[in-house]
Amino acid sequence: MKHIIFTLFIALITITEINGQTSNGSASEIETFKGEWTIDLRPSPDAQGYYQKFKVTSVNEKSFTGSFYNSKIRNAQLNTQWRRLYFAFTTSDGKNDYYHSGYFADGKVYGISYCPGRKLTAPWTGTQTF
Repeated sequence: MKHIIFTLFIALITITEINGQTSNGSASEIETFKGEWTIDLRPSPDAQGYYQKFKVTSVNEKSFTGSFYNSKIRNAQLNTQWRRLYFAFTTSDGKNDYYHSGYFADGKVYGISYCPGRKLTAPWTGTQTF
C-alpha cells in the first residue's frame, strides 16, 4: 500500500512536469533550498496550522543533510534532472520510520509524508524561515 500511495504522488508530479507547469531545478534553487523551513502539517485544509521545522544544513547536487520534526534526515536524495528540484528522505521517531518526498518551487517546499506503522499520510507545505 505504501508503494501505491508513493507511486500516485510521483505520477502527479510527473504529469505536472510534462505539462510544463514548473520552474527551473537550477543551482541557485539548490542553494536556496538550504536553510530552515517552517512546515505546516495541519491534518486537513480547514484545521489550524500545526508547524514543525525542516532544516537543510548542507546540499550537494544529489543529496542533503538536516533534520525534520526534530529527527535526523537519513537517505536524502535530490533530483535536479527535472525542471523542479525534487527531494526524498526518511526519518524515524524510534518506533516508526517515516518516508517523505516533495519538491521546491517558487520559494516554497511542497511535500508528503507517509508512515506505514501509523497508517498516516500527510501532505505539507513550507516557507523558509529568515
